[in-house]
Amino acid sequence: MVTRICSRGTMAVLLVMLGIGCSSPEQRINPEYDIGVAQLLVVPFQHKESSSGVLRWYYESPTGVVLARATRLQMSRACGAAQMVSDQGVADEIFHHDDNSVPWGQIGTSARASHVLTGRIESLTFRDRRTPGMLQGRMQGYWELFLVPAGRPVLRREFDIRVPENPESGRIFITFENSQTELEGALVARLALQISSILCGEAP
Repeated sequence: MVTRICSRGTMAVLLVMLGIGCSSPEQRINPEYDIGVAQLLVVPFQHKESSSGVLRWYYESPTGVVLARATRLQMSRACGAAQMVSDQGVADEIFHHDDNSVPWGQIGTSARASHVLTGRIESLTFRDRRTPGMLQGRMQGYWELFLVPAGRPVLRREFDIRVPENPESGRIFITFENSQTELEGALVARLALQISSILCGEAP
């Protein structure tokens, strides 16, 4: 099971953001890719740190762990037919593989999942050189959805999320540490919403 705990500030922003967009099924737009009655295993994302270039493996990145938690929460709310599968023991299986050839079909079968969702954060930054004195959170990367019986990905999407989208309209942050926590929470929540809208649909 995922054991890392995000900061209180990050979780507060995350929960507020996740509350946005909840609507009744009658009002929802059809998903781009409908996973239906899937048994979904969400694995924490890898994270390639921009400052050091170090690639943190699955379950090694606090941001990747929080992102998986937020995605599970949002998907369980938005996809009524999909069931979230426990990831207990998955970390140990993944750590036996030190390259990108992780056998998701095998791991998903062991977890009794029909689909596995994971990805990689390629870049996470908080400074915008064009607007001194202000911050802009930006998270880039990709996520993939694997079909366990087929042992292959059936959907891959890149993401490039900015909060605020226009930093000149954002507030000036006094305490960098606190503002960075807020921005990271908002980025994570927005990506979770983006993923669920593609797989579960969204409000018009």
